[in-house]
Amino acid sequence: MMEPEEHLISAVEPDSIASDLGIQPGDFLLRLDGDTLIDIFDYRLRQLKSELLLTVRQHGRVTEYEIEKDEDEDIGLSFANPMLQDCTSCSNHCLFCFIDQLPGGMRASLYFKDDDLRMSFLNGNYATLTNLSDEALDRLIGYRFSPMNISVHTTNPVLRQKMIRHPRAGILMEQLRRIADAGLQINSQIVLCPGLNDGAELDRTLADLLTLGEAVGSIALVPVGITRYRRQNRLYALEPYRADQARAVLEQTQAVQQRMLTQRGTRLLYAADEFYLTAGIPLPPAADYEDFPQLENGVGMAALLRADLDEGLAAPDPVPADIAWRAVPADFMGREGPTALLLATGTAAADLLQPYSDAMGRRCGLPVHVEAVANHFFGETVTVAGLLTGRDLAEQLAEPIRRLERAGLQPLLLLPSSMFRSDAPVMLDETTVQSLSDRLKVPVLVSRPDGKALVGLLDQLADKKEDNRHV
Repeated sequence: MMEPEEHLISAVEPDSIASDLGIQPGDFLLRLDGDTLIDIFDYRLRQLKSELLLTVRQHGRVTEYEIEKDEDEDIGLSFANPMLQDCTSCSNHCLFCFIDQLPGGMRASLYFKDDDLRMSFLNGNYATLTNLSDEALDRLIGYRFSPMNISVHTTNPVLRQKMIRHPRAGILMEQLRRIADAGLQINSQIVLCPGLNDGAELDRTLADLLTLGEAVGSIALVPVGITRYRRQNRLYALEPYRADQARAVLEQTQAVQQRMLTQRGTRLLYAADEFYLTAGIPLPPAADYEDFPQLENGVGMAALLRADLDEGLAAPDPVPADIAWRAVPADFMGREGPTALLLATGTAAADLLQPYSDAMGRRCGLPVHVEAVANHFFGETVTVAGLLTGRDLAEQLAEPIRRLERAGLQPLLLLPSSMFRSDAPVMLDETTVQSLSDRLKVPVLVSRPDGKALVGLLDQLADKKEDNRHV
């Protein structure tokens, strides 16, 4: 039985200190300098010493290794649990929680709520700070990791208590000041709910955040996501943003951006792409997002996609492809290779990609058809590709595929990797790339959801040496 403080080693870097010592995947790290480890950050910081005592269990035997090294030299270990400790689960009951809007019967991992600030340093996650003790916050501040990604939503203590429904929800500004006073930077996220924390309440929140000075590195405004299961799950009544409401948010955004450009030389505040699409207002150019500080939050992705496509499609030299997964139907071998590219995505991205279809076709030498897939599973107000299911794809792509085949074309289906798990070719409803390929009877490629990767795939298809029968 593995002891709680034991950490399974999943990989050892070749030619590293650990490799030279004979440590192997499957061994367990027990202690560092005689003490157990709290998490991966504790490990990373404590190994930055010139002398270490490493305690490892190998094949049932405990061995201690005395190590002398350069202070900044890494030992060379990776772990089965990248955090070394389970994520902090969320005990909030947010009025706008997307997970609460899921239907029953999906895989268990989809219902897990994390609110772990440490994940912001690993994966760019945002945390509310409500599930973090004062001592734990002090320890993270002591690690000196920056920026910290904080889910703010509102700085009004009473309103934040109402929205997040956690006893510590009202002390946010005190926590943010501690982070700011330590000289660390904050990226903040505000999920806006119509009539709740926008309008005058948003003005208050932005004014409070600006009192933290240059500690605030960026602020993102994101509209609440609404699924068709919200009423069925008897949740707080919320509606998606209307066009006029989205325009009002953008007017507030632009006013703050102009003021910040004058005062700090940065826009600081950025509205999610959905606000522009809902309002019917043209998206800002990529340059307006500066260094894209909120890209992991989905802010500026549309502008970056267009900029990458414009640059890539105009470039004379081939761009490298980045294919995550591929599948070919069992009966496809020996058939003619693809003679048309069917690019399927969510309704939001499809509107952005459609104007590029002719240029993409010229780049790859095949007709390119962009197909918008509506989200019938969660509801058509959910427009991002990352929340589409295999069932919706299979049902809605069958006719476009037949239409191409009737025209004498053999389609190749291209999907963005955002539709799948990061570590496996599996969609939200457990549909795999292979099962989708078999059902639609066409080859499928899954590529990174950005403009450079898309141009790279087009260049690969244009390469006459590529055996398209096995794409």
